[in-house]
Amino acid sequence: MIIWSRWGIIVFVFVGLSVGMGFALQAALAPTVDSSSSAMSLWIGTGFLLGAAGLWAFAKYLLPRLDKPSAAFVYQPLPEPVVDENGVRTTHRAVAVVNQETGQQIFTRPSSTFFFVPVRFWPYVIGAIGVLNVVIGLTAN
Repeated sequence: MIIWSRWGIIVFVFVGLSVGMGFALQAALAPTVDSSSSAMSLWIGTGFLLGAAGLWAFAKYLLPRLDKPSAAFVYQPLPEPVVDENGVRTTHRAVAVVNQETGQQIFTRPSSTFFFVPVRFWPYVIGAIGVLNVVIGLTAN
């Protein structure tokens, strides 16, 4: 079972794109290499390294905008229900959560994870897999 939260699914997408890039690089740059040979590991590893770089850029520049902090709210019941001009009956109202000691509003920061690991750490895991594949591809001859 694959487990992710928020934008964690993008790790799975980048792993798939990395493998695809490896096969595309092999087809474009070395079409005579058999896909079952050990040299194919070199191309797959290169694809993983490129995918890790892309995921790192996503996690560094785009993810902070997608996982920006938002104000924390709680819903308090109203003493009496209120009916607005559209006839909607309201029984609760949203109240901002405030720190009792400082008086400042509390913000929550959502996090994107894949297998309970934050997305910002996954480029290093994918890069390590890429380096391992490149080393295997270079030494398996």
